[in-house]
Amino acid sequence: MLQNNRENLELDRLHNETRKLVAERQKLLAEEKKLKWETYFYPVAVVAGVLTASAALAGVFFRF
Repeated sequence: MLQNNRENLELDRLHNETRKLVAERQKLLAEEKKLKWETYFYPVAVVAGVLTASAALAGVFFRF
């Protein structure tokens, strides 16, 4: 009986560890997706900012 309880405890521990690792993997995959998204859109945001600044400067220049 004691051996059976130990085996069940060990199986429960392994099951909990497996769930923990699966959750951690999902978290890392979500982080990877976020980083890929940011890596793609960061240059787009920079270019948009440069274009906006250029348009503002041109507007000020041609106003006077």
